[in-house]
Amino acid sequence: MSKILPALLILCCLSIPALAQEPDTVTAVLDSIYSLGEEEIFVADSLYVDSLITRFDESHSPMKATLYALVLPGMGQAYNKKYYKIPIVWAALGGVGYAISFNTQKYREARDEFVVDPSQDERALKYWRRNLELSYIGLVVVYALQTLDAYVDAQLYNWNVNENLSMGVAPSLQPLMHPASLTGQSVGITCSLKIRGK
Repeated sequence: MSKILPALLILCCLSIPALAQEPDTVTAVLDSIYSLGEEEIFVADSLYVDSLITRFDESHSPMKATLYALVLPGMGQAYNKKYYKIPIVWAALGGVGYAISFNTQKYREARDEFVVDPSQDERALKYWRRNLELSYIGLVVVYALQTLDAYVDAQLYNWNVNENLSMGVAPSLQPLMHPASLTGQSVGITCSLKIRGK
């Protein structure tokens, strides 16, 4: 009984809400920053930025972009206004389509030769069958990737790309922390995020 009482007391103390804490400032700031208009969100945060107007298109839906990409490859990219990606999608689909056609033709030739002369080696038949199956897998992968690309682009459609943000990638030499190293440094890549402005 003497061990249960302190454990119960600690449990009660931990379950009492912390009333001395201040309310969450992030949600309070977000509530005060954003006020929805018809087509624009006005952002005014006196701590960081005096005033910044960001256009926000509520009608742009990731679900629509995904459905368009599933219906017709490249249509999701057109919905996201990434028109330069449409020829890439169609070139990839055309390449996979050509691979399917070529491997189907070679597989049929190898199958016909094997049916005429069963004493021939079966490796050629298996080789073209494997390539044909890989071509169909490639078609599914290209189709799925262009759908995923349309979905991700739609999610990032309203993303604010500001000139005050930049990212740099550069080679770097890092000191090794191992005492037995001969050079004392290792080669690596440094990724730095720079925020310019106020």
